[in-house]
Amino acid sequence: MKKLLFVMVLALGVVALMTPPAMAQEEKPFTLHGEARFRGDYNANTSDFNDDSGVDDGSFWPYRIRIAAEGHFSKNVTAWIEFQNASVFGGDFSPVKNGHGEVDEGGNAQLYQGNITIDGLWNKNFSLRMGRQEIVAGTELLLGDLDFYAGQSFDGFTGSFKLKKGTVMLLATRISEGQYDPLFASFLPAPGAVGFGGSGVTSNFYGAYTTWNIPMNSTLDAYLLNLKAHGNFGIAGEFDVMTIGARWSKDVVGKNGLFWNIEHAMQSGDADTDIDAKGSVTEGWIGWNFKSGKNNHRVYAKLEAASGDDDPANTDEDGFIPLFGDFHNRVGHGDWFFLSGNPTSLAGGVGDLGLAAVALGWTGRFGDKHELGAELWQVATSEDNVAGEDSLGSEIDVFYNYIYSKNLVFSGSLSQLSPDDGLTGGAGAPDDSVTRLYGNARFRF
Repeated sequence: MKKLLFVMVLALGVVALMTPPAMAQEEKPFTLHGEARFRGDYNANTSDFNDDSGVDDGSFWPYRIRIAAEGHFSKNVTAWIEFQNASVFGGDFSPVKNGHGEVDEGGNAQLYQGNITIDGLWNKNFSLRMGRQEIVAGTELLLGDLDFYAGQSFDGFTGSFKLKKGTVMLLATRISEGQYDPLFASFLPAPGAVGFGGSGVTSNFYGAYTTWNIPMNSTLDAYLLNLKAHGNFGIAGEFDVMTIGARWSKDVVGKNGLFWNIEHAMQSGDADTDIDAKGSVTEGWIGWNFKSGKNNHRVYAKLEAASGDDDPANTDEDGFIPLFGDFHNRVGHGDWFFLSGNPTSLAGGVGDLGLAAVALGWTGRFGDKHELGAELWQVATSEDNVAGEDSLGSEIDVFYNYIYSKNLVFSGSLSQLSPDDGLTGGAGAPDDSVTRLYGNARFRF
């Protein structure tokens, strides 16, 4: 907690140093922003699927505290400085049981974002952002901020062209090294987003992401992203993977109507020396929004799929290599499964078998305060294991949000997974249900 207090005092000191000239010169106002997020999280049976053992049942209390100063120096120049501490209550550097073992929950503060944005640079439609920053695009399938957990930021440049019917974002970044492993402040980290930013790894991330408004009041995204990594992060040789994809979507808010989203991406390049990357990922949903007075209800079906490697002995990596998407609530609210060639960490993982998951869901918003929803998932691997099994199980989620105010939101979720032979191994192995229950409070200003 001492480090948490230190970072808050430091950030407030930065604002204090900036504020006097802002008061004397009205053209340089500064604004303070922040977030405090606290969660109680209970998990059971995530490693042995056995109610009687009790070795992998546990609860922990993650938190994330952020404080930022936003400065407007002129009509076209702004700056953002943000510090954060994300960890687990219970003392610094003490083992914490998180449902599948003990981890050191950390306790370090960090500069999470620090950047300058220049609008109208060279062209009135172009803006350039320089420094450490979040990068979010589309539904956050490949580019997200891991907002529910400890966050994710990049060091470098992003340039945006705002055109009449769309935007073009260009990025040239390096993965911020030594950031929080989301495990310190979450449940299960996504494979990929953690390893590429660790200590001793230099990872360059380049690309272009475009968004266009097209007929039917829908949106079309197209992108090309390149990740090139140097250093020891699990492979011995070259890593230079290109991801190309597109997304078509339409949303309906506050009225009756059909909504949908479909996205597909493919990979090429080098997953290792003499190993070709050939993975792919697909995400989609379709549903209908019903409006009744101040209430809105949605029914929908979802598909989440990532390729696996059916022949590890050949020279191709057919499993999808995840980039930097946000995995929270993507494949169920338990966050047990990921869109990756390695789709889960439950029971030690299932290998590079990919993922194929479908769901039916309903969400309802009652007035402007209450949101309630439920989903039923059937989850499998896209490739069979050595025993010819692919079913990982079925998951039921029930979730609720209470919007106390525009600044304060309470949320809760209960998820239960009934594991199948693809996870347990069959042959009479324990198959008791996996449970995750959490309550979350988030305050922003």
